[in-house]
Amino acid sequence: MNARLDGPTARRWVTLALTALASARPRIDALNVFPVADADTGTNVVLTLSAGARSAQDLPEDASLGDLSRALADGALWGARGNSGVILAQALQALARTFEGLDSAGPSDLIRAFDAIAQGAHRALAAPVEGTIVTVARDVAGATLALSPHATLVDVVTAAVQAGNASLDTTTDTLPVLRGTAMVDAGALAFTILVEALAAALGLAPSVHPDWLAAAPDEPHEHDRLEGFEVMYLVRASHRQATALRMHLSAIGNSVVVVQGAQELWHVHVHLEHPAQALSELPMSQVCVRPLDPPKRRVGIVAVTTAPQLLESLARAGAVAVLAADAATIARAVVDAGAGDVLVLPCSAAAAAEAATASGDAVVVADGYAVAVGPTLDDLAVYESVALLEAATESGVPELLAVVRDLVSARTHVVGNADPRSLEAEVHALARELASGVPAVVTVLVGAAVGARRAAKLLTALLEAASPELETFIVVGGQPETALLVRVQ
Repeated sequence: MNARLDGPTARRWVTLALTALASARPRIDALNVFPVADADTGTNVVLTLSAGARSAQDLPEDASLGDLSRALADGALWGARGNSGVILAQALQALARTFEGLDSAGPSDLIRAFDAIAQGAHRALAAPVEGTIVTVARDVAGATLALSPHATLVDVVTAAVQAGNASLDTTTDTLPVLRGTAMVDAGALAFTILVEALAAALGLAPSVHPDWLAAAPDEPHEHDRLEGFEVMYLVRASHRQATALRMHLSAIGNSVVVVQGAQELWHVHVHLEHPAQALSELPMSQVCVRPLDPPKRRVGIVAVTTAPQLLESLARAGAVAVLAADAATIARAVVDAGAGDVLVLPCSAAAAAEAATASGDAVVVADGYAVAVGPTLDDLAVYESVALLEAATESGVPELLAVVRDLVSARTHVVGNADPRSLEAEVHALARELASGVPAVVTVLVGAAVGARRAAKLLTALLEAASPELETFIVVGGQPETALLVRVQ
């Protein structure tokens, strides 16, 4: 048993924890009934910890505990998935702050770390619920804080394991949705596995406890169809701004988690009905929207857009929707798409290049995802393609690409983001041009420019007056770069 927790031991802990969580993942997923029964807690924890482990791998073998903890925490924050993953990222951030500047940690350092984890988990959640990881983390911290000042590292870890296991047992009766099921809370179980992996890394023998995984159903918990969407993103904000954002999200959604990383970087997670309401005016990245109950598809779809108001429609049609995404965000979305074959629909030539880069991402390649990049090159093409592909759940990549190619063959016109008077002049010129060609259907995607909505109504009115049989559709996108995108069929 090591007298102190050092860098090599911490690496061993991460390896053991990943092995244990990966092995238990299907059962933890099946136990997942809170906060929503979406059967992904085990998967999200594994993906989050894996992201942290990849970041830590870049450090030299003799890296200090402080440096290793920071790399692990920052990687997990960037790669966090779901409610449980964001809370795990918060726990790792608490470790990093506690171990900052340390080559190794002793008993008192580890006690402070457990206390920081408990406090951080409670603060990260807008509405903490008993019978979850919040309870177990608090009980672990309480047990270690109660130890003698002369306690050894063995004493601290032993107390943590025993308290965690005992507290996990109580989640069956404490969390209302679990009463009478003989099941424990999935997120709390993942946390106790992490604590037990730490004990194993330090050389302690495995503890004897009930086989909680045996209580998991063979299949994920049956549930009514889940309505709404999961929204996740990173935002740069001050503590005051993050607090205001958490309060806003709590008023419009649920399962709100706002976790702080380094340099005022926060990871945001929320479930709600209208994704655009969750977006911040502060600098955001990795904006990802998914339906809470996605359809089963033979080919997953990732829709890349610059139009925030399209996120809901794209996700409602079964795509993983990402906003103004770079290669790393698209690669995350590929993994989240729920299929081995994934079609990425980019909204520009630049986005197509990012998608091509994402197809070669180390995780995407290592996990065997096959990525195809569609020929869509604007937001309206992405929107219409996803709508057409919504029902094609059993089609393969070649069939889906054929549909998209037919769609993008239609003409697209761009009306620039100009001042209102210039915008009106552009609209009149475009109306004259289109009227001469007698189109059958015209769809207009409205951007964020001043006067864009009025310009869209003027354009459709002019076209309908010139051709009464013409069908026109106006879709609000909110894209920043172009006032109007007009597709003619």
